[in-house]
Amino acid sequence: MIGKKLFKQLQKFDPDLCEVLKFSLDRQISTLSLIPTDNAASPLSQYLKGSALGNDFIGHNALEHYSRIEQLAVKRACKLFNAEHAILRTGNAVAASRVVLQTFLKNGDNVLSFNLRKQEHCSGEQMKYNFIKFAVEPKNFKIDFEKVRYLALKNNPTLIIYSPVNYPQNIDYKNLRKIADEVGANLWIDLGQNAGLVAAKKIPSPVNFADVVTFSGSDGLHGPQSGIILCKSKFAEILEKKVIETGHASLKKNVMAALAIIFREVACEEYQDYAQAVLDNARALEQGLKKTGAEIFCSPTENHLVLLKIPADNQSTVSKLEQAGLLVQAETLMTADEKISYPILRLSTLDPTTRALTADDMLKVGLMLGKFLKSSQGEQEIQSVQKFVKDLVENLPLFSEDWLPEEEIFQEHDTDLMMKSIIYGF
Repeated sequence: MIGKKLFKQLQKFDPDLCEVLKFSLDRQISTLSLIPTDNAASPLSQYLKGSALGNDFIGHNALEHYSRIEQLAVKRACKLFNAEHAILRTGNAVAASRVVLQTFLKNGDNVLSFNLRKQEHCSGEQMKYNFIKFAVEPKNFKIDFEKVRYLALKNNPTLIIYSPVNYPQNIDYKNLRKIADEVGANLWIDLGQNAGLVAAKKIPSPVNFADVVTFSGSDGLHGPQSGIILCKSKFAEILEKKVIETGHASLKKNVMAALAIIFREVACEEYQDYAQAVLDNARALEQGLKKTGAEIFCSPTENHLVLLKIPADNQSTVSKLEQAGLLVQAETLMTADEKISYPILRLSTLDPTTRALTADDMLKVGLMLGKFLKSSQGEQEIQSVQKFVKDLVENLPLFSEDWLPEEEIFQEHDTDLMMKSIIYGF
């Protein structure tokens, strides 16, 4: 009731802003997104982010001034990922990346990076770093670790970076650790949207092998947008200092609480089921695409990603699919050969799974998408996709109750207190 009254008040007081809100909600409900960074936040996380905790800062300017809520979130993050230390104060993954770059690198240092990842976060930096690429081989679309070792020995990098955002298969992180040790480099793994699958132990974790691991609290974790840094204890102090030096001294308590509840949710059985469904759905999506003769790179998928080859005029395809209500992301798949790259759709099953789509559903999505790509992509085909998407999502929630913890987290009197905290701010 309170929510309805507030919405009506917003509608009268600021109709322009209310229109933006309604447009965003309608778009989320009526479309099907296969974009990796699209995913709904957990209702519990959303509740805490919108609670009266948003009126209160974590007031500290020194490392030892941890609040109770930050201590709780850090403890849960370390336990969940088996990490020695966690830093949760950066507001997004880009900010976390800049902290890591400035901590480990000096001006002119060499960086060996998979697909040149993190180079995009160096714009505007006073420091300049030399990025050297390693990538999948064009013949088999796998990483040749002997070639990576050769590049490391040749270029003597200060930092080696690996992020699987464009690679749907698991790798042996021990190989990268050995290469880093051989050349005296630090190893940074950015998990991207794989963080939830790692936390659920559905895919291998790099935490024991990497010096530093980063990812966002949103995407696969169903939490608030934030930057998370895990590191070895020996780097904790220097990274903490760099966080404060770069202006990330604290987050509001509501965001920290939204992170803390997510780390608890991910440890629950319901999230385990969600993570397995993500993997099952990705394999089903890939299978459906293959049945239409579509070309898939780095197959079979071992995480949430499916890399689909598309024509060079990819923006036209993306626009037509968006018009039909199917949201996809076009990118370029790099290879170890500078002359060879491929236009792809980078498809993810994170958000469809959050909305309760099953492997049978994703098989049909793959069949539909593969057939559309082989068609003339005219108005009739666009309308066919539009009808398919509408029929598929019109009754779906943004966040399925299947993934909510069934534990009695709050007693009845606690729920009453929570409602009062929203209304009265205590």
